[in-house]
Amino acid sequence: MAKKKYEIPEDDVMMAAEPATEYVGALAAPIPTQITVNIEDVSMLKDIKRAISMIRGVVSVEKSSAMKSYERSRADVKAGRVVKFESLDDLKAYYDNL
Repeated sequence: MAKKKYEIPEDDVMMAAEPATEYVGALAAPIPTQITVNIEDVSMLKDIKRAISMIRGVVSVEKSSAMKSYERSRADVKAGRVVKFESLDDLKAYYDNL
């Protein structure tokens, strides 16, 4: 019985021929770090954004509202971070197997 010849698709051949230096450069690029600052007094927001943007190395300063608990819950459900159990025994078995 003859072995079946495997052919590499042309698109994959082109990817394999690309120089490795492009990938090394991408791996060496710095990954930006994000910090969160919670502010109670909204009137200070403009001044705080201006002050933070003046710090060397800051790439961008953006305003976003804090998520409410139900919004976090919906995000968890959408991302699949919710586990449903039919009974208490199923719940116990789940945590026993972690």
